[in-house]
Amino acid sequence: ELTPSTNIAFRMKRMHGCDLATGARYVEVLFSEAIRLGVEIWFNAKATDLITGKGNEVLGVKYKRGRSYGNLLAQKGVILCTGGFAGDVNRVDRDIPKFAGLPTFASPSSRGEGLDMATRIGAATHLLDYMGAYAYGFPLDEETRRGLIFRGHVMNLYGSITLNKAGKRFINDDQNSTKVAQFLASRHERTVYQLATEAQLSDFMKNDPIQVIGWDRTKFNQEKEEGGHFINKVNSLEECASEMGGSFDTLKNTIDAYNRSVASGNDGEFGRKFMKGQFLSGPFYLFKCTPVVGITIGGLKVNRQMQVLNEYGEPISKLFAAGEVVGGLHGTSYIGGCSLAGALALGRMVGEQLAKS
Repeated sequence: ELTPSTNIAFRMKRMHGCDLATGARYVEVLFSEAIRLGVEIWFNAKATDLITGKGNEVLGVKYKRGRSYGNLLAQKGVILCTGGFAGDVNRVDRDIPKFAGLPTFASPSSRGEGLDMATRIGAATHLLDYMGAYAYGFPLDEETRRGLIFRGHVMNLYGSITLNKAGKRFINDDQNSTKVAQFLASRHERTVYQLATEAQLSDFMKNDPIQVIGWDRTKFNQEKEEGGHFINKVNSLEECASEMGGSFDTLKNTIDAYNRSVASGNDGEFGRKFMKGQFLSGPFYLFKCTPVVGITIGGLKVNRQMQVLNEYGEPISKLFAAGEVVGGLHGTSYIGGCSLAGALALGRMVGEQLAKS
């Protein structure tokens, strides 16, 4: 059951949440329905290549299932729904150097195999050097480069501010996390700070169920009080500047100027709209963040019927794509909530189209 939800970042109620507010819920519902309908689902089976025939028509896929190999022939077509490649940090380093070295939040299975199968038979791609990286993240494991996303762009809607390492504001704090990450990448920066008053953080937690994607409220509260990953509770701006390793005078000048903007209701420097609360006295919460890659924006070129195109803009017969493997669904940026919506809507559209053919 989907219900519209209010998000002060948007004029309209364009966000919809499901009953349990988790992405896994969509899979659970669709999987149960597929089983009820008698759909055969293979686990531990991997498609390795596309099988083509005359005129490069896609006839099916080669697969590996356990220790056996085989060919699976398609009746009406093959639909690639294999996701992006943000789970392969080596590939991110190679193909998107501006985000090289960053941790990833993507599924480890998002490694671009579907993209490779299609390009091996001549499929065209675009925007491969663009990625949805979340500016407000933090690393969990340095060895595996796994990281988590802090929904800091949402916290900013309740009044917190974004700062660089020098303690200065550098962007409109209302911008989405992807745009902030792209701005940092363009300046070869990897660290960004957010500063929140106790009231701002409390307001954020009261109105939004999730702070860190992958943590429950208990885990976030523990980090809030004890630190250890990315939150420092500080009692003053002096202490805050010390934690950041910057100049107290620079930070104080930034905060003083911002407080005047809040008082006047006009952010003359960056044109921010969501200004809620001044930074007058501690305690404050300092969030030390680094961008985390999560979503591939580039991918296969398709037409309006989701047919995969070759380098000449011609459809490859009986090859379709849906979801993150498709390039350009978000333009060159990313708006939260569009990945699930795109995968569900486009996957359904292709399924209906092939069922009727």
